[in-house]
Amino acid sequence: MKFSASFVLLAVSAVFATANPLQAVLLHNEPHRVASSQDALLERITELSALNADPVELYKLVDPEGAAGLDEPRLLHIWGEEKAEWLTEGDKLRLHRQGLKFTDITETRELGNKNKLKVQAITEFPKISYGTRVRDVISHLSVHNLRDNLEKLTSFFNRFYKSENGAASSHWLYLQVLDIIAKADPSIPLSIRKFTHTFPQSSVIARFEPKHPSPNRTAAVIIGAHQDSANYLHPLLPAPGADDDGSGTVTILEAFRALVERKFTPEYPVEFHWYAGEEGGLLGSRPIAAEYEALGRDVRAMLQFDMTAYTKANHTPTVAFITTDVSTPLTEYGILLAEEYADYPVQRKRCIFEVRRSVLICLRNFFFLGAKLFPRAGSDHMSWHDAGYIAAFATEGDPYTEFDPYVHTANDTMYLPNGEFSFDHALEFSKVAVAFAVELGGWV
Repeated sequence: MKFSASFVLLAVSAVFATANPLQAVLLHNEPHRVASSQDALLERITELSALNADPVELYKLVDPEGAAGLDEPRLLHIWGEEKAEWLTEGDKLRLHRQGLKFTDITETRELGNKNKLKVQAITEFPKISYGTRVRDVISHLSVHNLRDNLEKLTSFFNRFYKSENGAASSHWLYLQVLDIIAKADPSIPLSIRKFTHTFPQSSVIARFEPKHPSPNRTAAVIIGAHQDSANYLHPLLPAPGADDDGSGTVTILEAFRALVERKFTPEYPVEFHWYAGEEGGLLGSRPIAAEYEALGRDVRAMLQFDMTAYTKANHTPTVAFITTDVSTPLTEYGILLAEEYADYPVQRKRCIFEVRRSVLICLRNFFFLGAKLFPRAGSDHMSWHDAGYIAAFATEGDPYTEFDPYVHTANDTMYLPNGEFSFDHALEFSKVAVAFAVELGGWV
């Protein structure tokens, strides 16, 4: 949905140092007026919250015209539940308020049906053999680039997938990727695609084509992150989304830039995906995975990066791999890559638990290669997993003991106390992304 005319006076867009018109999405780009509009919005929502705490009713009070689509029926699979159920677009806001995540399968109910006919049990992966080239690319990764890109990305008031700000932030990201490609050596076969959806925000796909295409090497290696953000108190509130998942977004953007700079020419297609609408129920990645399945396109492996920069105070920073709704062999291979190329230890602890609706009960801990979540509690890798492709999920730490408490709030920023937001941490995941691209994509 687009914000109604009545809401435009309250809505705010990001304002950066330059005069790029994309940086002022709605009315103006004067910083003092933006700050004033932000204050007005927050004051308005605070006032109306006292009248009605329900996020749907609050939305109707703040922006009646813009809230018209909240009654739209949606088929949602709440994470932790066995079956999907018909709810509404507005119910997503209520689920977020309750801390319950979900997958929206309304338009992708057939995902995975076609691939059921194919053998997906890939258990062997290539021997790690590109050490010199991987380390050369890694040496050109930059913490400064991570910081600069995230500072700009989090300048948007929020990146809510149904808003003009969500559309503008995705276009800004598209332009960053396009600029990297424009500066590439002409001998590198590269392409970029803006994958549009039924909502304003677009997904972005960049692709390294094989230098010597072969019918035996058409399966794509995919590296992904989600670009949208959400304030679970209310979607019209600020959501800088620095960690979730601005960190993953810039992590793979920096890996992509370094690979382009070092003239990466793979044997297999290698793709970088920045998904829209993850917070709306995997609304960006599911249609993309469905398209690949419908077209009969093969995927060699997919790795998602969701939250890569938070380091809990007094905890050892790690590279973690989630073990739920993933390919176990691919996860183990990802761990091998992290152990080979990253400087941080790999997370090996997980929790065995029970889940009753939203209540998680940890029964016992033991050491294992990865960190476990309750079923369906993950990220965009699940779209590829559901489509019958092998996928894995890398993140910043154990979700039960090291989870970032600031996500989905206005406080999910780069400026956390005690140095808990770490670009050095995020850079370790850029190293893993580079290794995943090169070791699985090959290098001619």
